Amino acid sequence: MVAAATGPASEFALDKTHDPIVSAEIDNFERQVLAWRAEEGMGDDFRPFRLQHGTYGQRQFNRQMMRIKVPHGTMTPEQLHAVADCADWYTMRRLGHVTTRQAIQLHYVMLEDSPKVMRRLAETGLTTREACGHTVRNVTADPLSGIAEDTVFDVTPYAEAAMRYFLRNATNQKLPRKFKITYSASEADRGLIPMHDFGLMAVERNGEKGFRMSVGGGLGAAPRMADVLADFVPVSEQLRSIEAAIKVWDRLGERRNKNKARIKFLVGRIGIEEFRRLWKLELETLPPSSDPRFREPDFTLLEEAPGYGSWASRDGGVKQKREGFDVWRRTNALKQKHAGYSTVYVLLPIGDVTVEQMHALAEMARKYAGGHIRTTASQNFVLRWVHEDDLPAVHGELVDIGLAEDHAMTISDVITCPGADTCAIGVTSSKGLGTEIRNRIIAGNGQYHDDPLVNDIRINISGCPNSCGQHHIADIGFYGMAIRMGERQVPAFQLLLGGNARGTGKLAKLTMKMPARHVPDAVERLIATYVGERNDGEKFASWAERKGTPGVQELLADYKIVPEFTQDPMAYVDWGQTKFFTLDDMGEGECAV
Repeated sequence: MVAAATGPASEFALDKTHDPIVSAEIDNFERQVLAWRAEEGMGDDFRPFRLQHGTYGQRQFNRQMMRIKVPHGTMTPEQLHAVADCADWYTMRRLGHVTTRQAIQLHYVMLEDSPKVMRRLAETGLTTREACGHTVRNVTADPLSGIAEDTVFDVTPYAEAAMRYFLRNATNQKLPRKFKITYSASEADRGLIPMHDFGLMAVERNGEKGFRMSVGGGLGAAPRMADVLADFVPVSEQLRSIEAAIKVWDRLGERRNKNKARIKFLVGRIGIEEFRRLWKLELETLPPSSDPRFREPDFTLLEEAPGYGSWASRDGGVKQKREGFDVWRRTNALKQKHAGYSTVYVLLPIGDVTVEQMHALAEMARKYAGGHIRTTASQNFVLRWVHEDDLPAVHGELVDIGLAEDHAMTISDVITCPGADTCAIGVTSSKGLGTEIRNRIIAGNGQYHDDPLVNDIRINISGCPNSCGQHHIADIGFYGMAIRMGERQVPAFQLLLGGNARGTGKLAKLTMKMPARHVPDAVERLIATYVGERNDGEKFASWAERKGTPGVQELLADYKIVPEFTQDPMAYVDWGQTKFFTLDDMGEGECAV
């Protein structure tokens, strides 16, 4: 058994990365960091260089956010231990944050410590390289690929092949902007294809495996749903197909105005038919799929049932059930297509997980799940291949570490970005608001969870219009903004309703803005009215569409009012904060650097 490291003191005496390219890369990054600190070296070019290595300036002076790529969300216990070590040794708050793109972020890292983080991660095969910057970002995938009943085929090896092919690839070192790729294993589309630059949906045609490919999706201040590029492309052609799309965009995409540089703007401007024509021409210039540069997928990543059966069978039998087990099993343990096994959702409130919890989860994955742990776009972990006899023991250990919350992937499983807590361009505290909404839902003692239609409502919150919290694809979405009342600024949120990212996708409608302090009350009234007015079986998004924007604005009109400062000073304090709201501490964003 590999235990967590005990401290950073000796880990750099001997380079353990094994890969000489990675070692040289980190050594060079460290030299450039020291040179920049000495006001020498790369000068203005240092910032894009730093971003290319996954190290992002945050709101707090002299602190960095480091984004760790977790390709297709798959981690080993050793890798999760390494992330926990880095959070323990090099961050102030000893937390990891799982993002909506299956990466893990560490906040409050000193720039001088960033190479040390990279080395510890590299020991286990993790990297921050190209997790930021104008590159191909973390390649995401359906966390239930290969184990869910609806799986067409397991996309994991193909997502891995794309990650390996584009990492450090000269094709994508200076793209117009970032490029995001995702894979879905079934029409349930847990990879969220419509909102990605490039999406690959697993399909079969006459017994042959392939992908339906989509291009030109993206959220942010100008959201757009993707168009279908090709209905069927054989799996052997996937890397060529992605590269051809990138090359078309690299050649024709906007470079002067970074706000319009994403591939969605190119597809929107020239249309999908013209983009498809250019893509086919570009394909003709690339080597055939048999060329050695297009490496074969690693099919050893295909998972099989653990040969040892259950832990319980080797450890004295099934453990006694702890309080809350039955509800947790119903909501968090998803039966796999393999008899006797489940995938367990570990709900991480607002995506945060402590050092101690990460170490414990790594050992639980090793003991109960054959080492199989994945991050999800819902900011949770899943443990795959948990034997049904081990579910009581898994639940019990989750209780012990404070991660046994039930009702994963429901209304209480609120998604947020880090927001103004750490992000330089975050306007409001999305995590603070998300926590308050969660607390109210949980305090409802079942009134939300016991109603299946209410339980299915998804709430997403971003601290600014950039949609890192994916507010555009939520049933109820919010993004942060500021409104002025006299000489003072008030934290506020824009409400959006009726979005989703399944099938062709649908963007949530801008509805109204309101002070941050009124948002939880507005959510409660919104849901209560939906329950009272809905037709039989009518989902929230359909009701919101029928109600219409004017109807919702009238319903929530009271919550739009900004009180005078003397009347309600707390309206001028953001959720989770202890000082009056101001934008004075905002910095320059590095999203488009």
